[in-house]
Amino acid sequence: MCQVNPRYVLRNWMAESAIKKAEKDDFSEVQFLLKVLQSPYTINDEAEKKGYADSPPKWACTISVSCSS
Repeated sequence: MCQVNPRYVLRNWMAESAIKKAEKDDFSEVQFLLKVLQSPYTINDEAEKKGYADSPPKWACTISVSCSS
Protein backbone atom coordinates (compact mmCIF):
# COMPACT_ATOMS: atom_id res chain seq x y z
CA MET A 1 0.00 0.00 0.00
CA CYS A 2 2.78 2.45 0.87
CA GLN A 3 4.25 2.06 -2.61
CA VAL A 4 1.09 3.24 -4.36
CA ASN A 5 -0.43 5.63 -1.80
CA PRO A 6 1.55 8.79 -1.03
CA ARG A 7 2.16 9.61 2.61
CA TYR A 8 1.84 13.35 1.95
CA VAL A 9 -0.82 15.03 -0.15
CA LEU A 10 -1.37 18.78 -0.28
CA ARG A 11 -4.35 19.63 1.90
CA ASN A 12 -6.16 22.95 2.21
CA TRP A 13 -4.92 23.50 5.75
CA MET A 14 -1.30 22.99 4.71
CA ALA A 15 -1.66 25.47 1.86
CA GLU A 16 -3.43 27.94 4.17
CA SER A 17 -0.56 27.80 6.67
CA ALA A 18 1.99 28.37 3.91
CA ILE A 19 -0.01 31.25 2.44
CA LYS A 20 -0.35 33.02 5.79
CA LYS A 21 3.41 32.86 6.32
CA ALA A 22 4.13 33.93 2.74
CA GLU A 23 1.90 36.98 3.18
CA LYS A 24 4.35 37.99 5.93
CA ASP A 25 7.32 37.44 3.56
CA ASP A 26 8.19 34.11 5.19
CA PHE A 27 8.36 31.55 2.39
CA SER A 28 9.87 28.79 4.52
CA GLU A 29 6.63 26.81 4.66
CA VAL A 30 6.12 27.08 0.89
CA GLN A 31 9.66 25.80 0.36
CA PHE A 32 9.14 23.01 2.86
CA LEU A 33 5.87 21.92 1.23
CA LEU A 34 7.58 21.84 -2.14
CA LYS A 35 10.34 19.65 -0.72
CA VAL A 36 7.92 17.23 0.96
CA LEU A 37 5.56 16.99 -2.00
CA GLN A 38 8.41 16.24 -4.39
CA SER A 39 8.90 12.94 -2.51
CA PRO A 40 5.42 12.14 -1.17
CA TYR A 41 6.21 8.46 -0.50
CA THR A 42 9.27 9.16 1.63
CA ILE A 43 8.74 9.69 5.36
CA ASN A 44 9.98 13.11 6.42
CA ASP A 45 10.55 13.59 10.16
CA GLU A 46 9.69 17.30 10.12
CA ALA A 47 6.51 16.68 8.11
CA GLU A 48 5.54 14.04 10.64
CA LYS A 49 6.05 16.52 13.50
CA LYS A 50 3.87 19.05 11.65
CA GLY A 51 1.13 16.45 11.28
CA TYR A 52 1.15 16.35 7.50
CA ALA A 53 0.16 12.68 7.46
CA ASP A 54 -2.42 13.03 10.24
CA SER A 55 -6.03 14.15 10.23
CA PRO A 56 -6.47 17.91 9.75
CA PRO A 57 -6.15 20.10 12.84
CA LYS A 58 -9.37 21.37 14.43
CA TRP A 59 -8.83 24.93 13.20
CA ALA A 60 -8.94 23.65 9.60
CA CYS A 61 -12.72 23.12 9.89
CA THR A 62 -13.18 26.85 9.32
CA ILE A 63 -11.39 26.93 5.98
CA SER A 64 -13.68 27.41 3.03
CA VAL A 65 -12.49 27.00 -0.50
CA SER A 66 -14.08 28.36 -3.62
CA CYS A 67 -13.40 27.60 -7.22
CA SER A 68 -13.80 30.27 -9.84
CA SER A 69 -13.14 28.22 -12.93
